Amino acid sequence: MPLSRQDQNRVDLLKKASAHLRDNGAPEELAEVVDFVMTDEGANFVNRLRWKGAEQENPNLAIRMPLALREEIKAGAQAAGKSLTTQAVAALNAFLDGKYVPFDPKEEDVFRGGPQAMLNIRVNAELRRHVDEYGAKLKEDGVLDWAPLTSHVLKAWFVEKFTAHRPE
Repeated sequence: MPLSRQDQNRVDLLKKASAHLRDNGAPEELAEVVDFVMTDEGANFVNRLRWKGAEQENPNLAIRMPLALREEIKAGAQAAGKSLTTQAVAALNAFLDGKYVPFDPKEEDVFRGGPQAMLNIRVNAELRRHVDEYGAKLKEDGVLDWAPLTSHVLKAWFVEKFTAHRPE
């Protein structure tokens, strides 16, 4: 696929930058690193930099559950045309807004038995912190007799939205 005019202009500018560095006595490694960015390995390097920032802002949250339940959640979300990441944000915001109270996953049989697996979701670190603090406050204030964590809210939401299991 040919490059867009804008991308071709960027390529030309990078080549000019490399030549300028070499022609004006800059240390050779500066020109070499500009040239490196133009290679496949350089593209992979830039991509890793981009993902490193995303990982810090939206770290992975591994939620332990039975493998069969994880697969049912994934299939249910796909059938509904929903992204689990988007649904995670919706669930956590609904919890913080007082519009959603999760059931206590520790009380539900749906989370017991069978081979266990992890459901991995990238969730904003700041949002997770707010949810965990709010859950602790709900217990402290006597609103709930347990302190929901981010993982509890997400487990309950995903089960309610994307599976046949419904807590009583």
